[in-house]
Amino acid sequence: MTELDFLFIYEHKVRELENLCLMKYELDRRGYRTKIIYVDDAQNAIADTPIYHTKVLCTLSCYDNRTLYWHTKEFVEFEKVIDLQWENIVYAKDEQREGAYKNYWGIGKDVVHVSWGNQNVKRLSNAAHLDKRKIKLTGHVGMDFLRKPLDRYYLSREELFSKYDIPTDKKVILFASPYFGDCLTEEYIAGMCRAFGDDWPEYYKFMCDSQNIILEWFEKICTEFSDVIVIFRPHPGHPSVAAAKLAEKCGNFRIIAEESVKQWIIICDKVYTGNSSVIVEAFFARKMCQLLFPLPTTEGFELQLITDSNKLSAYDEFYQSVMAKEEIFPTPEKSIEDIYLIDWEIPNYTKFADMAEEVLRDDYYRLTKRQMKAYKEYGIVQHLVRGFVKMKPVYQVYLSLLENRKLKWSFLEHQRKVREKTYKAALEVEEQHAHELTSEEEINRIIKRIKYALEETKQ
Repeated sequence: MTELDFLFIYEHKVRELENLCLMKYELDRRGYRTKIIYVDDAQNAIADTPIYHTKVLCTLSCYDNRTLYWHTKEFVEFEKVIDLQWENIVYAKDEQREGAYKNYWGIGKDVVHVSWGNQNVKRLSNAAHLDKRKIKLTGHVGMDFLRKPLDRYYLSREELFSKYDIPTDKKVILFASPYFGDCLTEEYIAGMCRAFGDDWPEYYKFMCDSQNIILEWFEKICTEFSDVIVIFRPHPGHPSVAAAKLAEKCGNFRIIAEESVKQWIIICDKVYTGNSSVIVEAFFARKMCQLLFPLPTTEGFELQLITDSNKLSAYDEFYQSVMAKEEIFPTPEKSIEDIYLIDWEIPNYTKFADMAEEVLRDDYYRLTKRQMKAYKEYGIVQHLVRGFVKMKPVYQVYLSLLENRKLKWSFLEHQRKVREKTYKAALEVEEQHAHELTSEEEINRIIKRIKYALEETKQ
């Protein structure tokens, strides 16, 4: 079993990996043992016994018992949990709604939660009723990449455009899509209804209809201006069929899901988004960004962050923005400051590392045996299986019998088929998300660039 101080688990590489590497860099520098893994790694998913023991588990989310079990399955033992809460910003209707899915249930009430700003601290205190000592205001680590000296981390315009075969002399427009694609399954929609209310399909319709209108706008721009290239960046994990059709039709409309959105923000000439926190990343990058809202947002779903923002709702307004050389930033700084900690002196990754050290050292944050047992909501059969696995000598004999293919006992043959089916299912999930997988080599490359940005400036 691998012993760790901090184990980081991620879901969407473009959303999380760079940020985790920055956290890992700082904790490694302080002498801790750390590792980053993908949440749906097939080998971890089928493990019967722990592969890792970590003192602190850092999750991408921890809304309830099921969320935590999705992270841990049976492959990791841990003592404490820090919920990195990559979805810090919630729909406006859920800000004060105590029963909201993102206001935590079960084990989610007991772990440490990272907050990007004071508004989230208030929500977790007043609506979720969490232990105030377990709500940690650190700011968003990802914003550190948009300030000096870490802004040196990113590829230059020439390097980035060469990588994706984009002419450097073109005017490049980024649209960071806030939409959940246009091909969600009924099962997915039903899950969102359970989490966010029966009116979520109305919001999904708003997203699909808005996307179609905006794609028409971009088609007009691409048709009229051959010297313009539009980069459509899908919302992580949500491809768009309509956007793919436009890309086939217009050669200067490109869909690129790779790289973090911050990389594209700092390089592109114009940046647009919608009901999204991308506007904040543009703010920290000191880059102009405009909000496209061709339709009014479904009531209760507009982010509070952009309630007071100026929005472009007609094609003429959008066209003028594309042509404009100077514009006014649409979101007041006060609106951003309420939701994102703004501190130009101390980097957020330093605040995070300080907080992580506190959690590691202080037993106040250790989960009790009762809590650790309760979050695994086993049925009767699962309880029996787990009890058998814990009988290590007997279980080892069982495994050795399974591995002996010369034994054709019906019980063993059945067990082999069950285990093969389980592994096949886990492998299919991993293969569906192959683009999310990382490697030690990739992680080391990212950290090497982080070290260059941070340490070369000190010499």
